[in-house]
Amino acid sequence: MRSNHILLTACCTLLGWHLTAQTLLWSDEFNGSELDRNTWTFDVGNSGFGNGELQAYTDDPANVRVENGNLVITAIRDGNSFTSARLKSIGRLDFKYGRAEIRVKLPDVANGLWPAFWLMGNRYGADGWPYCGEIDIMEVGFKSAIDAGTVNHTSLSAAHWWHETGTWGPWLQADYAQETTVSSNFYNGYHTFGIDWTPTEIKMYVDDPTNPHFIMDITAAELSELKDNPAFFLLNLAVGGINFVEITDPAQITAPFPAEMLVDYVRIYDNGFATVNVGSNPPKTGNFGILTETTTVNDEVHYGSDAELYVWN
Repeated sequence: MRSNHILLTACCTLLGWHLTAQTLLWSDEFNGSELDRNTWTFDVGNSGFGNGELQAYTDDPANVRVENGNLVITAIRDGNSFTSARLKSIGRLDFKYGRAEIRVKLPDVANGLWPAFWLMGNRYGADGWPYCGEIDIMEVGFKSAIDAGTVNHTSLSAAHWWHETGTWGPWLQADYAQETTVSSNFYNGYHTFGIDWTPTEIKMYVDDPTNPHFIMDITAAELSELKDNPAFFLLNLAVGGINFVEITDPAQITAPFPAEMLVDYVRIYDNGFATVNVGSNPPKTGNFGILTETTTVNDEVHYGSDAELYVWN
């Protein structure tokens, strides 16, 4: 069992573009019976998370659990209401550069489901979005793929950053995205989705790391969000949304429920540049109440970087 610790297993495969000497630095293989809370925490609530999503995210075992060697994220429908789960490693695991990969079997997303595996810069709490930078390794379920009839075997990869010059997006961000279509539906079996991230370049792929569909030079000064800051993982299965899926009416959600996203592993390999930070903010144990106190300070604390808010029962 390999789970949430630094690993020194060498891979001798010699491939191109930064894939020589593939050393596994960290992984969660989900081989136990419980989620490792030293790595993963949750977003909870039904705020729509800036996308007008229809589901409420929970940490209920009905929506997220570990079983049979998989992390299982389940979207559930109850009439016009939906629940699901979104996991993140903020404050507990982040990395800068390297090759990160997920092996996952997706649900049938047609139409209205939105599974994703992505990165957010760990300055998110201090700087906000899009100043922190965002890299979307895998997103499935978007509107143009629905229209084309390829929604279950087309994946989108994207980068978002603060745009200092030129045309701004609706949230003052710049975007670069590329999609790829594979021959088989993602719900028919497991597929790997990954990123190879170096100080000069981002490449993303489906199944074959030597054949990236997304290639982006990040040497420009205005792309510092994507090259200078460590990032943390996010995994989620959303339902609907104003953008991407472009479905906000529950009656138009036609995907079958319950819908399961089965994650076999999440891994980080060394590509010659990688650094991994593990366990900087482990969960606390014991009995807790509420303490309020004020004091004068001469500096700031920032949510998600040097400050975090936790709620315990």
